[in-house]
Parts: sequence; C-alpha cells; structure tokens
Amino acid sequence: MNVSRETYETRDLLKEKKSPVSKYQELASGKVGLLKFIYYEFAITLFSNIPGALGYFLRKIFFRPLFKKIGRGVIFGRGMIIRNPWKIELGDNVFFDDYCMIDAKRGEIKIGPGCLFARNATISCKGGTIELGEEVNVSANVTIYSNSRISIGSKTFIAGHCYIVAGGEHEFEDTSRPIVEQGVRESRGVIIEDDCWLGASVTILDGTKLGKGCVVGANSLVRGSFEEFSILVGSPAKLLRKRGEKSGI
Repeated sequence: MNVSRETYETRDLLKEKKSPVSKYQELASGKVGLLKFIYYEFAITLFSNIPGALGYFLRKIFFRPLFKKIGRGVIFGRGMIIRNPWKIELGDNVFFDDYCMIDAKRGEIKIGPGCLFARNATISCKGGTIELGEEVNVSANVTIYSNSRISIGSKTFIAGHCYIVAGGEHEFEDTSRPIVEQGVRESRGVIIEDDCWLGASVTILDGTKLGKGCVVGANSLVRGSFEEFSILVGSPAKLLRKRGEKSGI
C-alpha cells in the first residue's frame, strides 16, 4: 500500500541540521526570499493582536501583501495565525473572526468570496489543496485539515466543532514499530458539494463525497459517497431519507 510522508515532514524538518531561524522560516512563512520573510515577521508581530477597530484597519492594510491573491473587503480578526500565506488566495469580503488559523504549508488554499470563519476555526493544508466556494459559513472551533484534496461547495454551512479531514489515516499493522513511525495511507480526499449542512460536531473522514444539498445530523461520523439531498445520521452515518420525502414517522 502506498504511504504518504506528509504527516511527518514537520517532524523530519526539526531533525535536519538547519539553524532554528531557517526551520522557523520554513514552517511559518515558507521557502521565500529574505525580504518577504522580513515583511511577514513585521506584519504579524506588529499588527496581529491590536484590538478594536484600529486593529481591523491596520491588518486590512498590512496583511494584504502577504497573500498570493486577495480580494476587496477582507477582514482579519485579532490573534490570527497565518502561515505560508503566499500559497493562499482569498476572494472578496472574506471574514475571519478572532484567533482563526490558516496554514497552507506544502499545499494551496483557495477561499471564495463571502466566506465566513468564526472564532478558532482552523484551515490547515499539509499537502494538496483546500478549496471553498462562495459564502461558505465555517462556525466556531471547526477544523478542516487536508493531506490531499478538500473541496467544499458554495453556501455550505458547517456548524461548530466539526472536523473534516482528507488523509491522516495511519498504518498500524507492523507491531515491531511505533504507529507514529509507520506513515499514513494514501488519501482519497473529501468532496462536499453546494448547499450542504453539517450539524454540530460532525466528523467527515477521508474518502467522503456528499452530493448537493445533503444534511448531516449532529455528532455523526461520515465516510463514503451519498447522493444529493440525502439526510444522514449516526456513527457511522446512514441514510435516513432524502430531502422532500415524507419521513414516515
């Protein structure tokens, strides 16, 4: 079985014979030139934690040059963690609440116009891509983690404490080695089409595809492919019925 080493690249980097500054630069800002790295440090250090309207205004100005592409009206909350921003594209009127994290690492992140990220939302891409359509609503304490590909369609609503992961499934059959040293399995990615609703604390595992208009009940654990307008509940999640059909209850 093919095994990806993306999960362990950070650990391997820390073992390399590089200066602490070089290691930090690669993790935080990526492999960029010295001037870009200096500007990154300047902007993040001085403006990340300024409170109130002044902070919003200064971040709007000084964070713009960090990104690969950025639209109009983007708002950055206080205390944000921004890593590898030169691999991140933001559409118009994207809003980040306080203490969000967005990290492109060795991948790419594309966020469409009008997306909203509530407090403590985490978007992390260790490899591959994360792509969000227009007006995706990401609630508080949601984690979206990609080791391959995550695609989330427009006007999808993701309730609080959801966890969406593409990749990260560890090998564990070799009992002679610690699980952490056995690598992870090849990822199949996650696709969530337009107008879906994930209830609170839903977990979406690698290899899942949700068709347009799916609804997932709170605390459900989802893996597999489901047709459009499916209503899913349970752990593991199963089809309850299709939207528009009578429930029979």
